[in-house]
Amino acid sequence: MQYTTKDGFIWNIVTKETAQNLLERGKEVYKVYPDESETLIEDYEGYMKSDANLMFYAVHPQKWARVDSKTGKGMNIGFVVNDGDAYFENEADLVEYLRNQSDDKGEGLSDEFILNESFDADEYYYTEWDVEDEMFYYVEQPDGTLKEVENNNL
Repeated sequence: MQYTTKDGFIWNIVTKETAQNLLERGKEVYKVYPDESETLIEDYEGYMKSDANLMFYAVHPQKWARVDSKTGKGMNIGFVVNDGDAYFENEADLVEYLRNQSDDKGEGLSDEFILNESFDADEYYYTEWDVEDEMFYYVEQPDGTLKEVENNNL
């Protein structure tokens, strides 16, 4: 279920149990009050026990510019391979991908050598994206999946 504030911000409303599960997985969850003020839940055990002023728990919608080709998670900074063939947030995943692109899997070559050779051949680069400048972006759903959304602010 979703709730839209008077300022037009959309929150995903979740149950107390779902909020606890999200927090345990390292996601950001907020406690939202009737006046629409919000508090990031950091000590979730304390918040889960005391919810007298609670209006609802809400997951702060996370926006991502790209999706990591290995993990399937959203990312706003990372490596771009061949102008968009693949995206990686983690350098080790990039190296693994680059190794798998060669016939011999880069056998006997160091990670540093593979990175340097591939970079010099313009096979990848590192960048960061501003989600608000993207034509489309991805929003993380409460179940962890990503949904592509058109940016109507452009």
